[in-house]
Amino acid sequence: MKKIAFYMLFIALFVLGSCQQEEVPTVINCGDGEILVDDVCIKEKSDFEKTFDATDLMTNYTLTISIQQSADLYEMTMMVDGSKSSFEMDDQTEFFEKQGSMIDRYYPVGEGYRKESITQTENDSFHFFKDLEASWFQTVSGKYFLKTDYNDEVADFFQGEFPGSTVSNLELIVGDTYFEQIIFDVTVDSVMYRFTMTLSAVGTTTVTLPTV
Repeated sequence: MKKIAFYMLFIALFVLGSCQQEEVPTVINCGDGEILVDDVCIKEKSDFEKTFDATDLMTNYTLTISIQQSADLYEMTMMVDGSKSSFEMDDQTEFFEKQGSMIDRYYPVGEGYRKESITQTENDSFHFFKDLEASWFQTVSGKYFLKTDYNDEVADFFQGEFPGSTVSNLELIVGDTYFEQIIFDVTVDSVMYRFTMTLSAVGTTTVTLPTV
């Protein structure tokens, strides 16, 4: 009988010891407006902030640009399809394909196209919208406007094409997932140009390179 009691005591101590060694999971309670990521509470992004992330990650879209100066209107279309892209203006279309640090450029000659390799440059003013930050904007009557403190940040993107230019009155229109339009003024040598950039066909744009 003592042997059985001793055996039961041994089993009880073993089970109790095993239970004591188990780690009790730590419960982390995040505050309002926070989410738990890798056991760390971080501020949850607003829907407005999420559109910046989604737009920055876009690799397939169509960008239509209109530039109004008094009665003159200039229009161009850029299409991006992964490593391939195209630029159309005045019924002339050029195509591009990224090849590492180089770019294959296809330009129209007569009835066909020719191809050349050019060095990729960092300056790409028409894609400046990917570098915008949500904190740069303020809400006015339900619309998003760039704070004047950041006008120079945007103007810097245009100095290659428009040296000495300034940017003002930038309005951002967002959709459910991505930016829809960016509207702003660029002033060069006292002449103001009204830019309207429209994003569309996200995920459905197709660019087919010409045969050379």
